[in-house]
Parts: sequence; C-alpha cells; structure tokens
Amino acid sequence: MFGALLLFLVLLAAPAMAGDRALAEALFMDGKRLLEEHKYAAACAKFEASQRQDPSPGTLLNLGRCNEAQGKTASAWARYTEAATLARNMSRPEQEAAATEKVAALEPKLSKLSIEPPATAVEGLTVKRGDVTMGADSLGMAVPVDPGEYVIEVSAPGYETWKGSVKVAPDGATASIRIPELKKLAGSAPPAEAPPSSGTSGGGVDAEAGTRGGGSNTTVGWVVVGVGGAALVTGAIFGLLAQQQAKNAEDDATLCPDKRCSPAGREEIDGAETKALISTIGVGAGVVAIGVGVYLVASSSGSATTGRTTRAESFSARVVPMIDPSSPGVALTGAF
Repeated sequence: MFGALLLFLVLLAAPAMAGDRALAEALFMDGKRLLEEHKYAAACAKFEASQRQDPSPGTLLNLGRCNEAQGKTASAWARYTEAATLARNMSRPEQEAAATEKVAALEPKLSKLSIEPPATAVEGLTVKRGDVTMGADSLGMAVPVDPGEYVIEVSAPGYETWKGSVKVAPDGATASIRIPELKKLAGSAPPAEAPPSSGTSGGGVDAEAGTRGGGSNTTVGWVVVGVGGAALVTGAIFGLLAQQQAKNAEDDATLCPDKRCSPAGREEIDGAETKALISTIGVGAGVVAIGVGVYLVASSSGSATTGRTTRAESFSARVVPMIDPSSPGVALTGAF
C-alpha cells in the first residue's frame, strides 16, 4: 500500500519536476528560426532557456551550432560534449553520434589559455578570468577558452589586487599569462613581537608563561605514566607466566625427574627464562616511565604556580635488576 502511494506521488510530481515542455518546445522552435536568420546571440538565449525547461540532446546540439557560428569554439565544444553524454544516457544513438562527430571536429581548433601562478605561493589567492573564478588546481594548465581578450584579476588577503589582460587568438592558438609577485598592502605587515619580560619583583617568573609550559608538561607526564603502567602490567603478566611454566616443568616427573631435566624439560625451562627476561625488561621500562611521568606532572604543577624548584625537581630514581633465578625482576630506588 505504501509503495503504491509513493509511486503515485512520484508520478504526480514528475511533470512539475520536468518543467514546462510546451514552453521548452516553443523556445526551441524560436531559437531555430533566429539561428537560420543568423541572429546568433538571440538564438543562443532561446536555446539556453529551452534547455532549462526541458533538457534535451537536440537543444544542446543546436546551442553548440549557435556558439560555433559566433566563433566561440570552446563553448560549442563543451555543449557538444554535454549533448553526447546526455544522448548516451537517454539511449539516443543518432544524436550521440552527431555530437561525438562535432566534438572531434572542433578539438583541433580549440584555443587555450594558461594562467601561471606567482613564483611565491600566496595563501587565499583568488583568480578571476572575466566573470569566471579559476580554481587553484587549474592554474598552470592550458584550458580551452573562446578566442578573445580576457582580463585577469588576482586578489588575496593583505595584498594589492592585480589586473592584467591577455588576448587569445582563434584556430587552436595557445596564450599564456603569468601572475607577478603580489604587493603587500601598506600596514599589513604582522606586528612586531613584544620584547621578553625582564621579570617581576622578588625574582618571580611570568605566571602565564609558567601555566602554559606546566599544562604541556602535565599532559605529557600523564601520557608517559599511562605507557609505563601498560609496560608494567605486561611485564608482570610475563613474570607470572615464566614462574608457572618453570614450576610445571620442575614438578613434571617426565620432564624433570629428581629435579634433573631431560632435553624436553630443558626446553620448557629455557622458554620460562625467555618470558622472565621479557618480564624484567617490561617491568623495568614501566617503572622508569612511571617515574618520569610523575616527575613531569609534579614539576610542571609546582613550577607553574611558584616558579621555584619543587620537591619533584629534586626527585631521582634508578632501576636495579634483581638477580634471582626463582623470581627475576627489578627494584626502583631513589631519593626524594
């Protein structure tokens, strides 16, 4: 039921979406009459209005003919290309073939214009070719244009607007114009940096600067603490696995009878020792990272508020390996 209702609404809205076909036909016929009378500007206007009402490959073909008669080869080429695509989508092979033939015939006659960017890149650069705004990616490319003279206008925030003109000849000619270095507007230079503060009475430091640095160090410190915690947990897990693997091997009568291990038992013990080594490295790295992170957090918070040496700044730590075959690990010693 819902599907049928939706289909009904689509069919009801289709005529409005398609435009006024009767008007499109009247405009098309008037355009053809004007074209035969060599009134090309008026004919082109009629064809464009007809195309807006009811898009058609035939209208685009006639609009292309009108542009070509005016010597606007690039405009005609674009219309013929559009007509070929539309005809293909509408399954009109004859119109597609006619448009494709027109495209091929015009391509050797296309005149092109290349607008070269300035040697130094300028942020926010806007380039206009007449009424057309050129994208930054089109600069430096030989773009098909209708023959004639063009005014190039270039602007950017903080710079004087530059204008130049270039003439493009017909029959496949190529012209080029380079945008010169733009001149900065008077007074647009960035303000000079303020001289560094000589300090405050009593030997204090700038509170705002201390806060910025402290906030940055605090963030880094907590990140380092997190990484250290992850390494510490990983090392602890490998330590437990090593102890369990070694104990299982020693308690297994087939692997280590009378505490004397067979080759298979020796492999188990070696595997346990490898896990123990990984545990030692992980725990050691974790402890060091946590110590460094705590130091950064404590020192940044203290120095940001007082500007003096804090207890955290006098903190020192070192990691000492614990040489014990039954329980390898590390110990953290330090002074506070």
